[in-house]
Amino acid sequence: MTTERISPILSQTISKSYHRRQKAKKNSDNVSPTNPTDWTIRFCIVGSACSNQRLLAALEDRYVYECINDERQAIRTLTETKALLAQRQLRIYIIDSFDDCIFQYIKEKEDIYTISSELVLSCAEREIDIPVPRRNRPLYCQHLSSAVICFVGIRRDTHTEFSDYVHYLGGSVRKDYSDQVTHVISHANIGEKYLTAFNMERSEILTEDWLLHCWSQRDNRQFDPFDAEFLRMHRAKPLHNLNLFFFGFNNENELQHLHSLTQE
Repeated sequence: MTTERISPILSQTISKSYHRRQKAKKNSDNVSPTNPTDWTIRFCIVGSACSNQRLLAALEDRYVYECINDERQAIRTLTETKALLAQRQLRIYIIDSFDDCIFQYIKEKEDIYTISSELVLSCAEREIDIPVPRRNRPLYCQHLSSAVICFVGIRRDTHTEFSDYVHYLGGSVRKDYSDQVTHVISHANIGEKYLTAFNMERSEILTEDWLLHCWSQRDNRQFDPFDAEFLRMHRAKPLHNLNLFFFGFNNENELQHLHSLTQE
């Protein structure tokens, strides 16, 4: 199944009210594989990933898998997934790209476990087991698996997008700053969370470009998001995205000097 052939059947969206009802229920009536070894796991390869020969070779002889390249079969399989969880049968969906509309469709469903073909290939290269992702939290790679991130001054719509990027890269997000936070991503160095992080001096305070660059390197297995030079390049400067106003300065040279310091 390619993105060009996906019909309106797959592009239909679930209403917001339905999402709210499902999210309210999911903690009470779902079962999660806290110990995957006790479960029967089947990988479901969806869409264009079915023609990824390297992916199929990585799964062959080691994992149980099936290819789903028919949209009606995909819908039926997704519908059955929740019932199978109660029987300790876990289906993990594998998708080539998180930009495809098939991914957006699957992401809207509840009780779904999704990974990328890149994650499978990187695990095969390192000769390690494929990790079981968290429910409803797609996992593309593990670049940020050791990162706990808190956002400062981020708009709500951007916050959702950036949180998704962190989760796709294997990291965690915290709403409030604590000593568990390893990295702070700041849109503007202002507010209580920023001041706490700055004063505690335990976390890197970085610009949004750091995260965007990490996401752009999701297919680069040699990429190190915690490289010292890379972090230095993306550290937020003390007055990052702040506007300063200078009043009462009669000395033009002094004012120009302050302007230069501010811009630096």
